Amino acid sequence: MKVFSQLLLLIFGLCPFTGLHGQQTAKASGITFTYNVVGDDLKCTLEAPTQGWIGVGFNHKNSIVGSDLLLFNVIDGKTISTDLFVRAIGNPVKDSANGGTNSITLLDGVEKNSNTKVTFSIPMNSKDSNDFVHELGKEAWLILAYSVDDDFGHHSRVRKHIPFIVNGN
Repeated sequence: MKVFSQLLLLIFGLCPFTGLHGQQTAKASGITFTYNVVGDDLKCTLEAPTQGWIGVGFNHKNSIVGSDLLLFNVIDGKTISTDLFVRAIGNPVKDSANGGTNSITLLDGVEKNSNTKVTFSIPMNSKDSNDFVHELGKEAWLILAYSVDDDFGHHSRVRKHIPFIVNGN
């Protein structure tokens, strides 16, 4: 047993784990949000049991108002995203119409068997005043939502707010 312990110490001592960031997952009402911190970005996967739009939002408080809201849909195999800032209940505004830019980098999207899944990345700090600034170890609220319709103007069928901390390990 002592030899095995020494071998493990040797292996872990020789392997450089600095800078590796583990995958983190949040789930609510059938929606799964998974992310990795990769450099200055969050590489994310969002999945929900719908063929309508799916969304994730970030806020410093437990409210849709003031949130950075990212919505996605897949129509005829094409993935579309929109980057919004929610000014008031029922009043989300595209970042591009509010002096900002769409800071979402789409990586993949698929709609299959009544399920929609997208993979994308966003900057931890886009320097866009409409976007949430993600800081390691800081508390925030994660908003997970989906709709039964692909139209981003259609209200969510499910929306859950959960406490969230971006962890880099």
